[in-house]
Amino acid sequence: MPKTKPTKPMAKMLMNLRHVPEDESDAVLEMLESHGIEHYRLPPSAFMISAGSIWIKQDEDFARAKSLFDELQRERAEQAQANWQTQKDEGSQPRLLDELSENPGRLLAYVTIAVLIILFMLTPVVQLFR
Repeated sequence: MPKTKPTKPMAKMLMNLRHVPEDESDAVLEMLESHGIEHYRLPPSAFMISAGSIWIKQDEDFARAKSLFDELQRERAEQAQANWQTQKDEGSQPRLLDELSENPGRLLAYVTIAVLIILFMLTPVVQLFR
């Protein structure tokens, strides 16, 4: 009977850091440290092929870390909704026309791209009816 090596528990990824603001990743790391959960952070790769991630070292800590992470996400979502409602009530929430007037070049670029896509898609149809 062949001997089997004892398997080392594998780390599990808690969070992919693609499109995650720095304050959110810092809050997750702080939460893990305050609860004594062993973890490590992989930085993004040089050419952004990988955006980085946060991993839990011990398999048995993953369920607790996931539960804490879900609670933190719920709190952040509630805070963001409260901030949005406050801005809406105060009338300080940016509106579409405000955004467009601040970035007219972006609006022009989006409209130009949309028109080019429509023209590109309609060209074969127009040529069918010639």
